[in-house]
Amino acid sequence: MSHKYHAFVCSQSRPEGHPRGCCTSRGGGQKLFERLVAVMNERNLWGEGVSVAQSSCLGFCSFGPAMVVYPEGVWYQPTRAEDIDEIVQSHFVEGKPVDRLRVYPSK
Repeated sequence: MSHKYHAFVCSQSRPEGHPRGCCTSRGGGQKLFERLVAVMNERNLWGEGVSVAQSSCLGFCSFGPAMVVYPEGVWYQPTRAEDIDEIVQSHFVEGKPVDRLRVYPSK
């Protein structure tokens, strides 16, 4: 199966006080991933060319929680369950990235 979109959600967990922090402590990367899976299930999108996966550190901890969608390489900073719902509807269903949630990481 060819994937139209493949989303990676950082669910890295680091010890408290780690200098880079982690997406899970900054807004619940793991919880947001679980919400993404739930929305995918509710909308039955698994066979529609959308794939999602948990990721360890994506390298841009300063704006975590982090999510990246390929093939476009669109980076998001979803912080609430509603943000995930909006990304699924707008980006995965309608093909329009959600500008208000986009971030532009640089190394």
